[in-house]
Amino acid sequence: MKLYFSNEFLGDIHNISVEGMWINAEIIPSKNIDKFTDFFAAIVDEENDFEETNYNEEWLDDSNWYIIDNENRKKGIYIPAVYPNREISWRWR
Repeated sequence: MKLYFSNEFLGDIHNISVEGMWINAEIIPSKNIDKFTDFFAAIVDEENDFEETNYNEEWLDDSNWYIIDNENRKKGIYIPAVYPNREISWRWR
């Protein structure tokens, strides 16, 4: 599977597991993911008061996030949680 924001490839996803409504996996990031580092850090930091105004409006729009599955089908997701250790969690839209 592959993670995309808009038309930007952000990484390959593997070692997938499902826990309730959440899908958990590992991501092998592309260099395109670098600009999202602070954004993802803020999302996964439970002690952080996430300020939407600090980030690009397009990044906050769920319709811009999706996964291409192994059969080349595009599937929408909510904004994913990407952790510093390169774990990723998401829910399907």
